[in-house]
Amino acid sequence: MRVHAHLTILVVGFAGAGVVIDPLSGAEQKQPSATLKSDSRAPYVHRLTLYDHDGKAINPSDELAAPYSPRATCGKCHDYSAIRGGWHFNADRPNVDAGRPGEPWIFTDSRMGLQIPISARGWPGTFKPQKLGLSHWQFVLAFGHHLPGGGLGDPADDVVKPSAEAARWNISGRLEIDCMFCHSADSLHDPAEAERQIERQNFRWSPTAALGLAVVRGEARTVPDDWDPVAPPNPDFPERQPPKVIYDRTRFDADDRVFFNITRRPPVGRCYFCHSVREVGSDAPQRWQQAGDVHIAAGMVCTDCHRNDIGHMITRGYPGERLGGSLALPTPEFTAALSCAGCHLGVERATAAAVRLGGRMGAPHPLHRGIPAMHFDILTCTACHSGPWPDKDPRFIQTAMAHGLGIASRERSDSQLPRLIEPIFARLADGKIAPQRLIWPSYWARLKSDVIEPLPLARIQAAAKVLPRSKAKPLPTNPLTDDEIAALLAEFGKQADANGEPVYVRDGWVYRRNGAGQVSAEAHPGGRPYLWPLAHDVRPAAQSLGVRGCTDCHAADAPIYFGRVAVTGGSSTPPVKAMYEIANLDARLARLWAASFGFRPAVVWITAVCALVLGMLVMRAVWQALDGLSRRLR
Repeated sequence: MRVHAHLTILVVGFAGAGVVIDPLSGAEQKQPSATLKSDSRAPYVHRLTLYDHDGKAINPSDELAAPYSPRATCGKCHDYSAIRGGWHFNADRPNVDAGRPGEPWIFTDSRMGLQIPISARGWPGTFKPQKLGLSHWQFVLAFGHHLPGGGLGDPADDVVKPSAEAARWNISGRLEIDCMFCHSADSLHDPAEAERQIERQNFRWSPTAALGLAVVRGEARTVPDDWDPVAPPNPDFPERQPPKVIYDRTRFDADDRVFFNITRRPPVGRCYFCHSVREVGSDAPQRWQQAGDVHIAAGMVCTDCHRNDIGHMITRGYPGERLGGSLALPTPEFTAALSCAGCHLGVERATAAAVRLGGRMGAPHPLHRGIPAMHFDILTCTACHSGPWPDKDPRFIQTAMAHGLGIASRERSDSQLPRLIEPIFARLADGKIAPQRLIWPSYWARLKSDVIEPLPLARIQAAAKVLPRSKAKPLPTNPLTDDEIAALLAEFGKQADANGEPVYVRDGWVYRRNGAGQVSAEAHPGGRPYLWPLAHDVRPAAQSLGVRGCTDCHAADAPIYFGRVAVTGGSSTPPVKAMYEIANLDARLARLWAASFGFRPAVVWITAVCALVLGMLVMRAVWQALDGLSRRLR
């Protein structure tokens, strides 16, 4: 009976089923919880039977064994549907709070002069994939190099079946959430291998190959659309068969179970695969010269601040953040406690003393001596403490999502598109100034009634035949000339379109072709740069902005006002813009305020002398009053 009971506890149905199957009687038994849980801070040892996408246990010795499915395997104990609604996986879902703008996906084509910020979340300044004619399938092929699964890679049937790529989805399978992208405690899981499998359209096989459980032979992209899954293999056309899985038997124990080295507190390197940033250029510091984030230096990891429950609606850590969904963190005040100010200073009027007093994770309480209180109303914490030290010329950077950092490449260069710049000091939606990253969108569009709508990418790329360029060249070093812009505008204008006049948008300017075939440029809001806040790397207090005095910000050439923001450039556009133009700040007020600091030493001395004289007069008056009182008493 003890063995019987033990087996009953171990065998669990799919998450959400609420039942287990008695292995001896075969009867369903109701359970108080739909999923197993340990409720301990100690890590749970995961020795798991692998299940394929049909829910069948995998025999690694089977020559036709299928790849394992995270949904079917991990979903035995964890609610996959709840996880699917988490921040990293819910961009395709409607009615999800997009939060403040973040890093977009960026589509680039150097020959056609394209760098277009894309986000299914609809952040202002970005375009949704469908606006550019990108289907779910095309999106995954374009940006799957840093997709952990889910999102547009795991669409519902009502999205797949009516699509033109339904046959391809049927062959490749869905790109399920690969839990080991984040939860692997070691380096056995290889995200770069996942990228290689996605490039081959081996979506279903990606988690198996990335974890090193098997070698995957073959490519789904070579399988024809009319592939019959029940037809026997044809030795004459091996490329027309789906990929084959050859499992590594040494990864399985005697019961054909696999050990998953899982952690709830992922190492920093797991996050860095998707969230790395590097400065580029001839004067960029080498890796060994960079200090990194002060929190990482103190031994913290990303998830110490960016936390989540089973719903995976991870906290992003900015003030005023709202977490949606029924599985969000328990209280808004606890979410606020995970921001910079909430952690270091505490949350006023919070009910929990630990939240109200601050000092979480040993965070020091900053004193901010000598800083006028108004600074905390107009600046974010990151304005003084985050990102590279501001300089006259903001730096060009590359990111993992935009440039494929983390994937070995011989072709990556410092001038590779897209061109991203940091730090840019500009206002957020709440009016506070924060350091941000910037991209100048460049795209072809139609202008009607002062509204700009981008052209579909397929149509743009089909027009490339009119360009004389023999090969693609980086846009920043070889931007489209006015003649090339005119030629493409003429090509787009050949097709009658009631949606407006063809235009080219770049660096905040709109290029139009007049009746004489010449190109003119005019400023337009549709070309404004897209910015998103940066929070890391956080510098130590000794390197915070203002530590050398007020002139770190209030000087005639202070970078946060008068830094030079590079643009793509061209014959009709200025080469740079000033920081205050991007931030929409008053340059005259900034210069006047900076000039006042030149007289500040004299003002301090004059004030000190006046205070001394006033003090002496007061003392004289007090002495005379005391002397008069003494005489009266005598």
